[in-house]
Amino acid sequence: MSLKPASSARFPRSTGPALALLLGLGGAVGCSAYPTLRDEPINCSADSDYEFDPNTVSTDMRCDRDSTPDSGQSPPSLAVIEGGGRCGSNQALEISLVHNNDWGAHCPFISFIIDHITSDAGASLSIPRDESAWEGLSFWARAPGNVSKGFTIYLDDANTTVMDPNSTPGGHCKIYSAADGGLGGSTINAAVDPATGQVVSGSAIATRLPDETGNNKGNSYYDVVTVTSEWAFYTIPWGQFAQQAYPNRVPNSVLTETGTVAGTGLLTNKLYGLVIGPPKEAAFDLWIDKVTFYRKKGHGPDAGPDALAAGADAGSDAPAAGAEAGLDAPAAGADAEPDAAEAGADAEPDAAED
Repeated sequence: MSLKPASSARFPRSTGPALALLLGLGGAVGCSAYPTLRDEPINCSADSDYEFDPNTVSTDMRCDRDSTPDSGQSPPSLAVIEGGGRCGSNQALEISLVHNNDWGAHCPFISFIIDHITSDAGASLSIPRDESAWEGLSFWARAPGNVSKGFTIYLDDANTTVMDPNSTPGGHCKIYSAADGGLGGSTINAAVDPATGQVVSGSAIATRLPDETGNNKGNSYYDVVTVTSEWAFYTIPWGQFAQQAYPNRVPNSVLTETGTVAGTGLLTNKLYGLVIGPPKEAAFDLWIDKVTFYRKKGHGPDAGPDALAAGADAGSDAPAAGAEAGLDAPAAGADAEPDAAEAGADAEPDAAED
């Protein structure tokens, strides 16, 4: 009595030798350990080719977020870097949130402005940061563990900041709280979450005026960054910061003042704010350190952003802003644009080359 298999696979005759070779290779490699991607070891000399603005961005930060019931947050704070620190740094700013499923969260650096003057009425007036002598923004970062590796970073200049004679007299934008001329005189209508007082994502009318901000209608300059679990040094050249294609994108009929950096209208000499936008609906645990502004060594203190073409030799491997950043994805952040890039959508890491 012979036993026969219930079924057997049949292959064309011509595949016999190829199949035998495939099976032979399978015996050699089929059961071997599957290779996994691993983070590169820390390269403490990654920033050695650069010089930096000594006025580093303060770690003073807050995070505003939606009121999703199962969301959570640990207030941003300095945390001890385990294992004796990173390249001489023993602490870093840790930003930790989870499951903000509505509009998400945004985390502004509260003390980004470092200069103030006192008005005749005794008010403290913000003087924007002048970073025009530098080539872009830089920082060290990591996102350890099973968390989102992507986030959006926003910069605001005079063209995206409200003109307030009592705080930011240099701002060029306005908040239109009455009739919206872009909608034929209808008023802005937005739903507000009674628990938080925040505008519910997507509920505000999306039409913008050329110089409008506020009412969920700002248009910050942004770039999407992807980090790894291990520490690495990142640079974002000015030319990678872009705006959404709304009527309040610079330049326009009202906001005509632009910077001199190719690829962006960002006023690098009039910076008012820096914000990190975590992705919504995700666990987020970002460690970030030494946030400041960089330039390549050897160009001198007055070289400015025109010393190099934007992104050229600037130590960044990331695509130009918007190239792979998912321009139609939802924004991460409270004051971020509803249509801005969602953090980490398709971004490449901006880690500086060794």
